[in-house]
Amino acid sequence: MFSNLKRLWAHVTPRRRLQFGMLLILSVVAALFEMISVGAILPFLGVLTKPDHVFQHKLVRPLIDLLKLTEPLQLLLPITIGFAAAALIAGGVRFLTLWSQISLSHSVGADFSISMYRRTLYQPYSVHVARNSSEVIAAISVKASQVTRQTLFPIVSLFSSVLMILAILGMLLVVEPRVALLVFLGIGVSLWGGDSSYEKKIRS
Repeated sequence: MFSNLKRLWAHVTPRRRLQFGMLLILSVVAALFEMISVGAILPFLGVLTKPDHVFQHKLVRPLIDLLKLTEPLQLLLPITIGFAAAALIAGGVRFLTLWSQISLSHSVGADFSISMYRRTLYQPYSVHVARNSSEVIAAISVKASQVTRQTLFPIVSLFSSVLMILAILGMLLVVEPRVALLVFLGIGVSLWGGDSSYEKKIRS
C-alpha cells in the first residue's frame, strides 16, 4: 500500500503538494484550537460550581486585574464568553479544515482525470480505432472518482483526525491524567469487546 501511495504522490503536481502542506498546517491549527476548546471547559465548569476557588487561582488573576473584578460571580460572564468563543472558533476552523480536505481531494482527482485524458488522446490513431471511446471515458471517470473517494479523502481525513485525537488526549493528560487514562482504557476495552462479540456472531 505504501509503495502505491508513493507512486500516486509522484503524480501530484507541485502546486497540489504545496496545498497539501498548507492543509497540514491548517490541520495542526485546528487541533490546537480543539485542544483550547477542551481546556476551556474546566474553568467554565469551575465558575459554575466553585467560583471562589477559580477567583483565587493564580492563572485567573491577570483576567481579574484586567477586568477589575471584585466578586467571584463576576467571572461567570467573561469565562462563559471565552468558552463560547473558543468553541465557535474551534468549530469554524474544523469546518474550514473539512472543506479544504474535500476541495483538495477533488482537485487532485480532477488533475488525475485531465492527465489520463491527455495521455489517452496522445496515443496513436490505430489504438483509438481499435477500442470504444465511450468505454475509455467511462473507465477514466470511474478510476479518478475511486482514487478521490476511496484513497485521497480517507487518508487526508484520517491524518487530520489523528492530529485532533492526539491534541485532545494531550490536553486531557495534562489536566487530569488518571481520568484520561481510565476513559481511554474503558473505550479501548469496550471496542475490543464489541469486536470480539461481532466476530463470534459471524462465526456462529
